[in-house]
Amino acid sequence: MKPKHSAKRFRRAPGKSPTGFTAFVVRETPAAAKIAIIRSGVTARVVDEMVRYLDVSKNDIFRVLRTPESTAHKLIKDNRPLDTAASERVVRVADITRMAEETFGGREPATQWLKTPNLALDRATPLSMLDTEPGASEVRKILSAINYGGAF
Repeated sequence: MKPKHSAKRFRRAPGKSPTGFTAFVVRETPAAAKIAIIRSGVTARVVDEMVRYLDVSKNDIFRVLRTPESTAHKLIKDNRPLDTAASERVVRVADITRMAEETFGGREPATQWLKTPNLALDRATPLSMLDTEPGASEVRKILSAINYGGAF
C-alpha cells in the first residue's frame, strides 16, 4: 500500500489541488512521510508558495530557511531541491503554521500572529524563531499555553 504523503507528492508542481507547503499546512502528515520528504529535499520553488501563504517577503523566508538568497534563487531557477536542513525547516514552518491556525481559528490570524513581535520571545517574531529547533520549541510552548489557558 502506497503512503498518502510521499516526497514526490510534496514536490509536485503548484497549481493542482493543494500540494507543497499549503497541503502540508492543511493536513497532518505522518512522521515517516515527513522524514522521506526532508531526506529527498523539498523543491526550492516552495519558497514562492511560502511567501504567498504567509504573506512575507522572500528574504524573510530565506532567513528562516538559512539559505543564502543567491543560492535559493539558483535552486528555484533550476527547479532543484533544498538541502536537508532547509527542507526540515520548511516542514517545521508548515507544522507550526498549522498549529497556529488551529490555535487562532484560521490562516489570517495565525499568519498575523507569526509575524508579530512577541514579548515571550524577547520581541522576536514567532516566524523568525523557526530557523532553529529550540526556537520552534519556544513557539510551540507559547501556542500550547494559549490553547490551554496559559498566559502569553
